[in-house]
Amino acid sequence: MERMAPGPRSATRGGMVAVMVLVLAALAVVAACTGGGSQPEPPPSQPVALSVETVSGAEGIDEPTRTAMETAIGDVLSTYVAEAFLGDFPRREFVPAFEAFTSGAARHAAQDIDRLTASRVQEATAMRATRLDARLSFLVNDRRALGATAVVHFAFEATMEDGATQPVTLQGRFMLEGDAGEWLVFGYDVALDDG
Repeated sequence: MERMAPGPRSATRGGMVAVMVLVLAALAVVAACTGGGSQPEPPPSQPVALSVETVSGAEGIDEPTRTAMETAIGDVLSTYVAEAFLGDFPRREFVPAFEAFTSGAARHAAQDIDRLTASRVQEATAMRATRLDARLSFLVNDRRALGATAVVHFAFEATMEDGATQPVTLQGRFMLEGDAGEWLVFGYDVALDDG
């Protein structure tokens, strides 16, 4: 199901640039005890960076402006990922994930919270990102970006109370509108799989 508040839609063309934005990764390692001693603690996992790549629509935009747009959208997606999927677990609060959504999109998102956040695995003891990819397409008019679509593939691993791990993936697209360098999500069409 697609949720969209009024706003621009994106168009597709060709072009390619990549920028990496470091995203918070929640890491938790529990040492297991056996007999009279403990096993050595495994090395912590490396944080996963959000990969943001423009794939179309930015041909008429100069490189510094394109990089600034990628960074701004990367910041929006990073904040969303951190609030929707990472942080301290177990937890109950996921609504702050919609801070960078328009008011209409945030209202819809609150109704779809189980599809847009890790609320279905809120009893997990830890959550870490394993893949964070976003491919951007821009709608440009007269060398000015009016909107963007971010096609995302986000993957996480939830550690449950019994120590078992459970994959959680979010795939689909977020539609964004831009104004003076500030980008907001005005619509989404995503699917969450929690294994």
